Amino acid sequence: MKRIAPLALAMALAMALAMALMAGCSSVPNVNWQQNSQITINEVNVELKSNLWVNLMPNIGDVEEQSIQGALYLEGDQLLPANLTAEALIIKQGQKEWLVDSASLDTRTHSESRWEVAFSSHIDVNTEKSVDIAVLLDDAGKQRWLVEKYVKINKVY
Repeated sequence: MKRIAPLALAMALAMALAMALMAGCSSVPNVNWQQNSQITINEVNVELKSNLWVNLMPNIGDVEEQSIQGALYLEGDQLLPANLTAEALIIKQGQKEWLVDSASLDTRTHSESRWEVAFSSHIDVNTEKSVDIAVLLDDAGKQRWLVEKYVKINKVY
């Protein structure tokens, strides 16, 4: 009986650790929602301009979940830093927050001072109400949030 108790305790601790690690992976990073849509990175003023929409065109055959599409523009007053990356996106509506990780973000370069971060995500958002958008930017290990508030979700028919 004495050998089972330490084994059970070790297994319980291992399970608790695994659950804590999994919860940490899926948790939403802490955002300062008072941040605005402009920041300075490496002496470059960067502004976030967001466009969101849902496609309401009927689909033949497959019943598809409603997905929100986005084109988030990063505009610099000079050349954007070459090693700048979008690490995460958080969409907030009321008290709910949804995390879109970097694997779901597609960065496109329109010019050296204008980039687009595109995404598509299945989230349960009310498309009749605006959302707040936060993008986590990383420049050589220095991470900063850009926040745009009251972004309207357009409907495409």
